[in-house]
Amino acid sequence: MAAVCAKNISMAHANVQKPPKGPRHWFSWLAVGLLWLLGRLPPRLGLMLVSPLGPLTYHLMGSRRKIAQRNIERCFPELNAAEREEILRGGFRSLARMLVETAWVWSAPIERLATRIRIEGLENLRDAEALGRGVLVLTFHTTCLEMGGFMLCSKTRASGIYRPLKNPVIEWYQNRGRTRTGGILIAKDNPRRAIRILKNGGVVWYAPDQDFGADQTAFAPFFGIQTSTLLATRRFPALTGCAVVPMFPRYEKDSGMYVMTLFPALDNFPSDDVLADLTRVNAIMEEQIRKVPEQYWWIHRRFKTRPEGEPPFYD
Repeated sequence: MAAVCAKNISMAHANVQKPPKGPRHWFSWLAVGLLWLLGRLPPRLGLMLVSPLGPLTYHLMGSRRKIAQRNIERCFPELNAAEREEILRGGFRSLARMLVETAWVWSAPIERLATRIRIEGLENLRDAEALGRGVLVLTFHTTCLEMGGFMLCSKTRASGIYRPLKNPVIEWYQNRGRTRTGGILIAKDNPRRAIRILKNGGVVWYAPDQDFGADQTAFAPFFGIQTSTLLATRRFPALTGCAVVPMFPRYEKDSGMYVMTLFPALDNFPSDDVLADLTRVNAIMEEQIRKVPEQYWWIHRRFKTRPEGEPPFYD
């Protein structure tokens, strides 16, 4: 595995732009150095160092806490206030753990990372790849998504669709870390590249569960709420004929392992019914989120865009 990884790292890093230097970027380079150090520390020590950040950010990130509270309140009306509060606090603990998980993916020895992961349903990905018509791996924003990307790219050369960062130094370090196993990153505003890769039989992983406004979306239920849902989820397979394989990464508290579950490729997708397709995708996401709700990215304003005539979702 080490020889394969070395070859993939060399190929991937050749496509990562060199970062800027100079005094104006010194703070960013300090952040990169701290992330590198956090990733190289023994895992238990790293987890211990970030654990206080959960309750700290819960209290300091007031605006984000209110967004998460609103999301959880509306998505879990069947729970009482104490149960919803536990999900909320667990979400901030997961966000703190995400910091060290990100540091691991970007800088920890790959061999060490491999000992902390377990992959379920790999045969579903292999079966889809064997069709030879490309595979869209459909995922969503759990707090351990970085680990999910690493797990996927450790088994196949996958290209990930992502939102570029404004900070060029952190962007460089992020991209360098994410491509260590040979993956390729595709900016979200370059869908043609993703289409080209899928048409050539490649694998693209995509997390469409964010609110980017009314453009290129339609409303479909998600946790019983009409939600602006990206049409790209069904357009990619419609344009390329690719298979669609759902993927769900999660953290197992009892074992300390990170588990990636790959599900069978969706049959009859896309269909002729846009609403049915988007509802189906949202239902798949919701089912998995309900299993470990504290690991979902609740601080995002997922329901910001509303159908015409509806009041604002957030105050």
